[in-house]
Amino acid sequence: MGSFHARTLASLAHVEVVAVADPDEANARSVAEQIGARALFDPIELASSNELDGVVIASPDSTHVELTLAAMTQGTFVLCEKPLATSAADAIRVATAEVTLRRRSVQLGFMREYDASHVQLLAERPSLGAIHYVRAVHRNANDRPRPLQQIVGQSMIHDIHSIRFLTGQEITSVMAFGSAADQDSFRHVMAVCTLSCGIHATIEFDDQGYAYDVNVEMLGANGDALTGPPSRAIRRRNGAVDTFIGPDWFEWFGPAYRAQDQAWIDSIRADCAAGPSAWDGVTSQLVVDAIMSSLETGLPADVEPIERPSIYSK
Repeated sequence: MGSFHARTLASLAHVEVVAVADPDEANARSVAEQIGARALFDPIELASSNELDGVVIASPDSTHVELTLAAMTQGTFVLCEKPLATSAADAIRVATAEVTLRRRSVQLGFMREYDASHVQLLAERPSLGAIHYVRAVHRNANDRPRPLQQIVGQSMIHDIHSIRFLTGQEITSVMAFGSAADQDSFRHVMAVCTLSCGIHATIEFDDQGYAYDVNVEMLGANGDALTGPPSRAIRRRNGAVDTFIGPDWFEWFGPAYRAQDQAWIDSIRADCAAGPSAWDGVTSQLVVDAIMSSLETGLPADVEPIERPSIYSK
């Protein structure tokens, strides 16, 4: 993801990527050479620089908080890949720091807000009347099992945020179910979510599916609407017609990442962070924690309510 962001930013007009940092020295040099930047090998050195307008954090999840706080301390704008943290307590640390600074400086990488099909679905929402139900489906094409925390905290967190931003509602409780891939992981996870307005939403996730596939459906009083996939090549062979989907998210959401990165650059120029916020990271992580609790206990889990600070008012 770091290499992808570096190349994307380097391709945008009026943007200079001055440095990349990676403890893997060979990778740092390789990416830096591709875009004409300086290679550093200590990420905290880059995040702590007082000479940057913005910094992208696309490092392992456990390092996000330290690097984000280091950049915020310097007054640097941050685009941090999700999740903001690996626990709600650490995510709250970042939001608390922003409140103390009295300004937003962090944008979180929930890039589906910039995906054309999700934007269109959001635009259709008023025409649907009262929303009765939301269904989010997310398929990954991983070739090996992943730990459950990674499945929920890295992947399903996208669907959690999609439900929140498409409905404008918070998730107040969840009941989660899963089927094991092996002793240490799950392949399928389903979460039934209750929203603050009383309706329900479901997240259906498959970690080792047929392809990479994402869609969201909203059922309302006047009809329903759903996201459509990006344009795909249609293949005709062996007496059948099919559409190639592809195995990863770069092809699927490439334009959304580019739109996200451009919006982040625009917010730096405007001196005002925009897009998904650290507060979105906090609230989504609280839902992640509730899903994990429900999977462990087999019981519904409430999502801890936290008062939204005024700097995050919609």
